[in-house]
Amino acid sequence: MSNDYSSLMNFEGQVAVITGAAQGLGAEFARGFSECGATVVLLDIDADAVNETASQIGANATGMPCDVRDKAQVERCVAEILAANQRIDILVSNAGIHRRVEPLDFDADDVEAIFAVNMMGCLNMCGTVGKVMVEQGSGKIVNISALGGGLMGLGRAGSAYGMSKGGVVSLTRDLAAEWTKHGVHVNAVAPGWIRTPMTSALQENPERSELMLQRVPAQRWGDPVDVARVVLFLASDGASYISGHTIPIDGGAANVIAFP
Repeated sequence: MSNDYSSLMNFEGQVAVITGAAQGLGAEFARGFSECGATVVLLDIDADAVNETASQIGANATGMPCDVRDKAQVERCVAEILAANQRIDILVSNAGIHRRVEPLDFDADDVEAIFAVNMMGCLNMCGTVGKVMVEQGSGKIVNISALGGGLMGLGRAGSAYGMSKGGVVSLTRDLAAEWTKHGVHVNAVAPGWIRTPMTSALQENPERSELMLQRVPAQRWGDPVDVARVVLFLASDGASYISGHTIPIDGGAANVIAFP
């Protein structure tokens, strides 16, 4: 095992696949891996947007439309990526949606939509790419959960979303238990309040935003780069003895009470 610390974030010669990559966190992950030398494939259900994002990143980035809910479509996309690159070294399963679901009076269609993307989409990607990685004897998978995914109860009609993201945490642990012996490390991150399109309504509400910040010891919103740095670390050689963990990226909100 190399002890060359200077090369830990060098992804030259590696192929990274990121889902939900047209905007927000996924686009930032793609930029990060590209800057560190990886060949990056951006997947998203919005074909025009993901191609535009890939073109902005550069020549080593390719956009590809993919609906992660559709296992057959995922398999076709992964086969195409494999044919073009002969390997897949990194998967970041980031695609996700959020809908408010009042637990006392909920719409089953909303719950099914959340589960289809957040849980089944993650399983479809992990299962399909994981097969490639197990066969090649190496790989890094980073799943994107959330603070409400088993780390905190946040209320605000977020129970179905929290259930789906808690499922991602459970999936991460079980895949690590099965695949780490094959050289495939599986971890997750749980972002807190990050400035992305998904949190735009909260960002634009000064009263609610201030109330949120009172509960974050870092006293600021997180930026996508805060999450990307940890994702890149978990995909790097620096995390070669880490598997099955979920790391909160939350300014201290999950485990700290900061008294004024």
